[in-house]
Amino acid sequence: MKKTLVSALTTALVVGAASTTFAAANPFADVPADHWAYDAVAQLVQDGVVNGYSADGTFKGDQSMSRYEMAQIVAKAMAKSDAADNNNKALIDKLSAEFSDELANLGVRVANLEAKTDNVKWNGLIRYDWNTTNYESQKKHRETENNNVRLRFEPSITINENWTGHARLDYVVDKDDTNVRDNTVEWIYAEGTYGKLNTKIGRFNTFSDASHGLVTDIDSTTGIEFQYAPTSNWKVKATAARLSGFWTAATETEDGYGLSHGPNEDNNATYWAVEANYQNGKWEAGAGYHNVTATETFQDLDAAEKDGSFRVVDLGVGYAFDKNVKLTADYAFGPSLTGEDYDNVSKNAYNIQLQYKGANAADKGSWGIYAAYRQLSPFAAFGATYDHAAGADGYNSLKGWEFGADYAFAKNIVATAKFFTGKDTLAETDKDKVTGLWSRVDFLF
Repeated sequence: MKKTLVSALTTALVVGAASTTFAAANPFADVPADHWAYDAVAQLVQDGVVNGYSADGTFKGDQSMSRYEMAQIVAKAMAKSDAADNNNKALIDKLSAEFSDELANLGVRVANLEAKTDNVKWNGLIRYDWNTTNYESQKKHRETENNNVRLRFEPSITINENWTGHARLDYVVDKDDTNVRDNTVEWIYAEGTYGKLNTKIGRFNTFSDASHGLVTDIDSTTGIEFQYAPTSNWKVKATAARLSGFWTAATETEDGYGLSHGPNEDNNATYWAVEANYQNGKWEAGAGYHNVTATETFQDLDAAEKDGSFRVVDLGVGYAFDKNVKLTADYAFGPSLTGEDYDNVSKNAYNIQLQYKGANAADKGSWGIYAAYRQLSPFAAFGATYDHAAGADGYNSLKGWEFGADYAFAKNIVATAKFFTGKDTLAETDKDKVTGLWSRVDFLF
């Protein structure tokens, strides 16, 4: 994607909106002789959709017409649009948009145009992030800092009564303007709803609902997802996709094969999962099964099977004491880990979290706090949702306490702060203390 995409979209919207306004300034001005509307109406006449406008009821394409006269022809075409083919319907829609003001003066409701006005809805945000992770024993080598600003657009398109289209476009600039992701398209997918069945096709976010995101919360998922809710209490989900830019690679060391690289955009993996979730009153529970296969990446890795895959089973429960306080506990069973590289690493992961209230962007002054204790694993929690999940090398390997708070300073302005203290299970020593501070301000629109 080119970084000019957003500016181009903006320019197109402004010019498109302005062109109709300028052209419709005088309804009795002649439509220019070279205007595309003459050819469009000529095509409609040729196909028998309309007869035209003149004293004898025919269209005189070689004579200039006022915008008002042209609007009368368009109004006739609109009355017969149901019987027109798709090409002529497209011409009628285009003409009705061009002469919408004149049609309104004639008392003609441009129903198709009105419907399309709300066809695309735009949401998004301006976000500022600052975070740092510090290793006590190796501050110079292990200290990391991120400081960036993000502009995000999230258009939602109505396709028909069952299908919608969705996208997420991000433009990110860091503090030194050296790590710019020009208009990254995080999502682009179609979503269909038929009764109790929901389907996603394209590039979307995959989230492990059963364990509240302990296993995965990944945007770069391209494939298909089905979600079915047979009752108000039960929900089942099945996903089959490719994970782009998978997070690790296996390389040979003196002790065999082990983790040696962080996230790599050239690595891809096949992913499929099934989940079931149940909710009844204050209680909720879920279970899931996840399979990841990356033959070139994992085929020689001790933690993987011979086909280059590994499997994760996750469980989660939650209990809401009241409308303000909620406790969740999640556990993920990962593959067995062998070799010196994994001496301090658990094959399993878990998270226990107590939440009190929470900021609501629409409610100025609302706020929330939470405390969590978690142990992560590079495999069992390979795509965990937590902001401090990854250590300095990019693996989800931290273990310790996290405390956080959020506050809505004004409508659609929310600030969040988090603090982590614990250790990195992949560090040279299991006594290596790690601290992290994470902050964010969101301006939503």
